[in-house]
Amino acid sequence: MICENVLEAVGGMPLVRLQRMTGPEDAQVLVKFEGVNVGGSVKTRTALKMIERAEERGELAPDSIIVEPTSGNQGVGLALVAAVKGYAARIIMPDSCSEERRRIMEHYGAEVVLVHDAGGIGACIQECIALAASMAADDPRVFVPQQIENRDNLVAHVQGAAAEILADVQAAGIAVDGFCSGFGTGGTITGVGGELRRAFPEVQIWAAEPEHAALLSGGAIGIHVQMGIGDGIMPAIMDTSLIDEIVVVTDDEALECARRLAREEGLFCGISSGTNVAAALRLAAQLGPDKTVVTLAPDTGERYFCTPLFAG
Repeated sequence: MICENVLEAVGGMPLVRLQRMTGPEDAQVLVKFEGVNVGGSVKTRTALKMIERAEERGELAPDSIIVEPTSGNQGVGLALVAAVKGYAARIIMPDSCSEERRRIMEHYGAEVVLVHDAGGIGACIQECIALAASMAADDPRVFVPQQIENRDNLVAHVQGAAAEILADVQAAGIAVDGFCSGFGTGGTITGVGGELRRAFPEVQIWAAEPEHAALLSGGAIGIHVQMGIGDGIMPAIMDTSLIDEIVVVTDDEALECARRLAREEGLFCGISSGTNVAAALRLAAQLGPDKTVVTLAPDTGERYFCTPLFAG
């Protein structure tokens, strides 16, 4: 296969069955490993879909500037897509996000604008959103995809990860009994979870959230290390009616699970992958043998070297 550009290679990530992190009394856990996707995360899918659909609607011009407020991976995805398509990109993000993320975006040619995180990620993200809206009001060239409101985000998950998961499990003759996901924009849990519920009406869908940003659980929104989820904002595109249970994951649990994924399963994942798999392991223990739990490992561990993930 010869691709005309790297965007043609987006998607097609494998489902990997955990071998050492589950026990004989647990359900099997299948992990959609998005760390090997183009751009290193699931967010390349959503970035590409949002830009493609905007182009189809005539919302972008050659001199357009793609501006997005984000806590990380969506900015990387948009910077990559903008580089291939020839757009300027400006990413607005909290200064508490990993330095690797910033450098990757800049390496793709994007301008990075940092907003100080004074200890409340929700307030910081709101400031990033307001700044993006101000830029759009001041410059007609600015296009803000706004992932937490953009339903093309959902389309990317429905047509991408969800369709691939369903094709793989159905080819293997497997029914999905549980699905776990953290949420930032709500795109994964709504897009993938909704499609799994349609295919398997009895599937249990669990939402995972950080202990110090337990929005659905009614907790305080503070500082945590589970980047990309727990932004302290209720995303407009998330369908909470799909959620059967909310599980709270501590930073230590997410970090340890991410380390175990590398050391026991060979999956070099980021911290939110640890969050997702920690929740999936709880659900697997509850469901028991002869059942199947699916989750995503949203990104690679290669953008977390300066974080506590590599301190242990």
